[in-house]
Amino acid sequence: MLVWRIAHESAEHANFPAGPYACSDSLPPAVNQNERLNEMFESHCDREHPSPYNPASTLGGIARHERCGFDSRESLYQWFANYTEALDDAGFCVFVYDLPDHAVRIGTFGQVVFDKYEAIERKREPLDLSPAQLPLFA
Repeated sequence: MLVWRIAHESAEHANFPAGPYACSDSLPPAVNQNERLNEMFESHCDREHPSPYNPASTLGGIARHERCGFDSRESLYQWFANYTEALDDAGFCVFVYDLPDHAVRIGTFGQVVFDKYEAIERKREPLDLSPAQLPLFA
């Protein structure tokens, strides 16, 4: 199964590319000082962006060896709609991983939790900032 994940191009958390919600000491200071990303962190605790620990996510939590991602490119862009430019400016990109089905749990809104030890990186790509992409999810 392919999984899409936004992660920092150079920062790591626990020996894996750090996602935008990683512990603040794992990410460069500029990420934590980015007002748009701080706005995203605050807004991403609603019904459309449930934490893996929230029963609404249906993921049942997240273990130390697991990371979050999405079941499709479209789900990723829907989740991060209106924040892709800020993420790009802060050094984030899209990682695509290949995983065996048994290493992935799928929740609501296309969110997945996967075993980082089973993930094989297939590619990294810049965030799509094209005007045609963003209105689809506005």
